This record gives sequence, structure tokens and C-alpha cells, in this order.
Amino acid sequence: MTELNPQHSSLPEQDHDHDVLLIAGSRPDVARLAPVATAFAESDRIRALTVATGPDPMSVHEAFEALGVPADITQLLREPPAPQPAAIASILMSRLDELLVDLDPSAVMVYGGGMTAAVAAQVAFWRQIPVVHLQTGVGTEDLLCPFPQEANRRIIGQLASLFLATASSGLNPPTGPNEIRVGETMYANRQPADLQFARLVRRARAGGPRLVLVGLDRADSLGVLAGLPELLDLESDMELVVFGELAAHGAAYPLLQHERATVVHNMPLAELVQLMAASAVLVSDNPELVADAPGFGTPAVLVDGPHVAQPGDSIRSILSPAVMTTVRQLLATAGVTPVPTSDGLEAARVEQAVAWMFGLCPSPLLSSPFPSSTEV
Repeated sequence: MTELNPQHSSLPEQDHDHDVLLIAGSRPDVARLAPVATAFAESDRIRALTVATGPDPMSVHEAFEALGVPADITQLLREPPAPQPAAIASILMSRLDELLVDLDPSAVMVYGGGMTAAVAAQVAFWRQIPVVHLQTGVGTEDLLCPFPQEANRRIIGQLASLFLATASSGLNPPTGPNEIRVGETMYANRQPADLQFARLVRRARAGGPRLVLVGLDRADSLGVLAGLPELLDLESDMELVVFGELAAHGAAYPLLQHERATVVHNMPLAELVQLMAASAVLVSDNPELVADAPGFGTPAVLVDGPHVAQPGDSIRSILSPAVMTTVRQLLATAGVTPVPTSDGLEAARVEQAVAWMFGLCPSPLLSSPFPSSTEV
């Protein structure tokens, strides 16, 4: 299989002096890069091309579509990769290298410390293409926590030309003179179209009740569904959203009567991204959904799942009877880190910084001030 857009003529017309590839390998990557693509298009100084790639490129492609920014290029894999990291990295490396040779972009932008970001940064460095690294301001002192993202983040930091910090961190010194704090671009995505979900997200981000998101599809997860009413009774400062196949089961009926519970069968991906990012805990029997959660900063509980724990892992694979105990333990620590506020200019700050890197404007900062540390 090849790219969905294999011909350059199918790409947006190049009428700019510079172009940047926004390379996403997971849905959390898309949540940060989709609003950045919109900001580039609105400013119209630099052409931005969105690239859906990674171990599961179609899920990335669908995430771009759901967030209103269709992928310009989707790199389908020639064959399914083996699950080992080295096998995935080797396939991505050759595919991304081919893409960079074909398009010869002015720069590439990657988010965080995922496998795709690390590989894309390495290949771009070999091709002497500048790397813009989004999320350099978040870090830990432990190379193994989170694993392997922290190690990947440090590797990318050695290769990047421009560092865009999504949040301040007292753990690490500034990466260098080209580190600019832009804020969390995920908050620049459009709000959920469903007003009920939009209100839930606003309340959670404003320090209101903690949000627990539960996605259940398998019949053997009915025990978890049946335990949710008791969890609501025990945790008075909590709101609950349940979705998935089991939301239509009779065991969900008591939740329909509860004022702090919302039950839906189908959850649009655009709403799911916002809810996951605002949640204190995600509980699901879907391994792919749980694997995405740490990228949104959300602890996750995989119900009866075949998960192999890694150092610093925020995913917990729990047998059904112990799920509620684990959720309560996670809720007890939720809310320790304040949720930053957003002024909606995070993606615009990214575009401004990249334009400055190319010499298209005199300052890397927008004229409007960045919120003070007390506001974020």
C-alpha cells in the first residue's frame, strides 16, 4: 500500500517560500497538531502539510478528519509491523525518509516523545532538515518515567532547532535560546459540539467535579458497569460519562437516573478527545483507547486487558473486581496539578515562532502577552 495522496499535484498548491510537515503518529499527536495546521492556514505565511503516519496510520487519519483538519498525506504501511519497537521504528524510518526526500520540506514539526516523533526527528536530522519540537517544556528527572517517552523527548531535544514548550516545568532547565513557551495547543481545538459535553469539559477544567470517563464494549465488563452507581455514591465530587456497546445494556439503567452521570451509546471522536483530556481517570476495555490516554495526560485503567507494565507506566491493567478500588485511588490524587487556562492563542503562538525561525517576522512572540504563571 502507498500514500493516500501519492501525487504531489494532490497536495495544497505551493505558493509559499517555506513549508512544514506536521507529522502525527497517534491521536494525542493529532489533538496538538490539528489546531496548529489551522493556525498556519489562517496566517497564510507558511504552507503546513499534515502527515498521518505511525503504527496505525488510519486511526491518525480519522482523528485528523474528526478534528476538522483532513490529513494531506496518509502513509499506509506496506505490511503490518511486528509489535516490537525496533520493528515499528525500522518501517517508519524508511517510509518517513522517502517522504522527506520526495517533498524536501523547510522543516518538520513533531509533538512529544512518541515513537513516530523520535523517528521523524532522527530522519529529518540526517537529511539536514530543521526539526521543530512541540512540548519540550514537560519533562521529568527519570529517564524511565514515562517510558519510553521521556528518553525519546531528550533525544529529540538534541536534534531540534526550535523548542516550543507547552507548559513550564521546574524539573529541567531551558533547552536553549530557541525555547519559546506557547501553551497547550490541544486547548485550541474546537469545543465539543454537544453542549452537554462542552459544559462537562468546562467544569472539569475550571476545577469543578472530577470527570471519570468509562468506555465499555465487552460483555465480560458488565461487572464494572454494575459497580458505577456505588462509585458515584462514594465519590460525591465526581461526574461520570459512560459510552460504548454496554451503554445500551440494562445494567446501565440506574445511571440514566443519576444527575451526575451521562450515558451515550456512540461517542464522536472529536468529543472523545476533549473529554479524555479533561478527565481525571479513563476506564475502558479497549486497549487502543487506553494506550492513547497517557498522551492526553490522563491515567488509564484497562479492564482485564493483556497489558505489560513498563517503568513509569500510567496504564493499569486491572481485573474487573478491583477496578473501582483503583479508580478511587486515582481520584484521591487527581487535581494535584492545576489545569492551565487557555486564551485560545496557543496554536497562533506556534505559527508565529516558526515564522520567526524562517525570518518572516521580527519577533517569535505574539504582540499579546502570554498569561502569567499565576494564571496557568
